[in-house]
Amino acid sequence: MPTPAARWMLLHGTPLDPSIWDAVRVHLPADSVAADLNRPQAGGLLQQRLAAAVLDGEPDGPLIVVGHSLGGQVAMEMALLAPHRVRRLILVCTRDIPVAEFHEAARALRAGAPLDVEATITRWFTAAEIADEGPVIQDVRRRLAAVSSSAYATTLEALATYDRGAELAQIRSPATLLCGRQDLGCTPEVMSTLAADLPDARLQTVDAWAHMSPFVRPADFAERLLNAAE
Repeated sequence: MPTPAARWMLLHGTPLDPSIWDAVRVHLPADSVAADLNRPQAGGLLQQRLAAAVLDGEPDGPLIVVGHSLGGQVAMEMALLAPHRVRRLILVCTRDIPVAEFHEAARALRAGAPLDVEATITRWFTAAEIADEGPVIQDVRRRLAAVSSSAYATTLEALATYDRGAELAQIRSPATLLCGRQDLGCTPEVMSTLAADLPDARLQTVDAWAHMSPFVRPADFAERLLNAAE
């Protein structure tokens, strides 16, 4: 009996939503799905609860799971929860160790401080991308300006405490890691650590990328994903 084709599952970062994948999905198989990670979840590790919710909402069958940023952590949790479902992992600009400085950022948001939208844009995009002021930056800026402070604080706290390096040795799905040379948070050094923690992983570093750069050139991003899935 032939092996069934794997369906593409795309997982976004925070505080974004599935639409960030729209321009990428048009270059991927037609049945690709972008899951919504902005669902309230109670109790336990947020990334694990989101992974369980995504799996519960999908029909049985193999998956190629692509996760960006927070979505990458959810992707790893999916591979831990349902190894028989995840045929391949593609982890983009993500990490398996905590971001300690996000504790203070979350506290500030809960105390009523406004989110510094422009500082976030500067961290997430290259200077050339910001100068170009393309549609992705415009959309991300709008989303940051409208974000719920409490909801964003919750996900920042999850990122501040996520530490799964020891558990990742259990993952048997082959993984491709796509890293941005100019990513200030998920640096090549951080993603090299992630690659070392996974039993079957290969790391590719893209010199031109900052954290959100993949979405600025969706056709190029999709081509990299398709190559990674081979």
